[in-house]
Amino acid sequence: MARYPPISRFDIKIICGFIDKGSAGNFLTSRKGWKMKPFFAALLCSYTISLQAQKTVDVAEGNVSAMSPSFFSVVGGEPVVFAKFAKIVDGTPYFSDEWIKGNVVINGEKQFTGVFLKLDLYYNEVHYRDPRGNELVAVTPIQKLILFDSLSQLVYTFINGKYINANSRITGWYQLLIEGKASVFKQIKKQMNENKPYGSATIERSVYTSFQYYALSDGNFVQVKKFKDLPDVLSDKKEEVSKYIKTNNLSGKSDDDYRVVFNYYNGLK
Repeated sequence: MARYPPISRFDIKIICGFIDKGSAGNFLTSRKGWKMKPFFAALLCSYTISLQAQKTVDVAEGNVSAMSPSFFSVVGGEPVVFAKFAKIVDGTPYFSDEWIKGNVVINGEKQFTGVFLKLDLYYNEVHYRDPRGNELVAVTPIQKLILFDSLSQLVYTFINGKYINANSRITGWYQLLIEGKASVFKQIKKQMNENKPYGSATIERSVYTSFQYYALSDGNFVQVKKFKDLPDVLSDKKEEVSKYIKTNNLSGKSDDDYRVVFNYYNGLK
């Protein structure tokens, strides 16, 4: 596996309002036993550039607070029906059961930052928390979510399928791993099974999680069924991609394996 050099400290001006300029460097460079890979650094840099080009409403900074009527008038919200997920004994329908601070992008123009979010990947709904701590479901179509996990120190970007620029109709939420000439997405699928234990009047539910990867190139949104299929998916550079995978002993067992391959491909002339 190729080694990646550590990245130097640099200025990230917008990381969801929960991390200041001084600690941003620690966020990127100080995690014990972990070195920032170049593609991840570039990803964070792209956030900074793209966010500056968007109209940003910073909840954390006070430009607009979570109590501001403009936040709710833009995003909208309705109460959560918790009965939908009653008696779940195993698994979760959410990307994370914990509230994660993040950014909400609507129509590529207006962005709210510092919002506490949960992404329901079973019903494909975005939950957010109001000033009183009430959990609401967004009713306005949301284009993108950028989630900043302060515990794992990772950034997750999710794109609403209807906003992915593909030739075919796409539904659901997809995690964007690499964006470029060829982009790669991860779909986190949630399946719910019901079981009624013997002698019980209560139905128990279990949620199972599975993953699928998709490539987007020239408007074609194609499922990558097996990692070994990547050279065929990136067929115009098939030999180079195949050699790169073998040289770096990549197996496709992690998101990073997909990231480095697409990052490599996008760098080819």
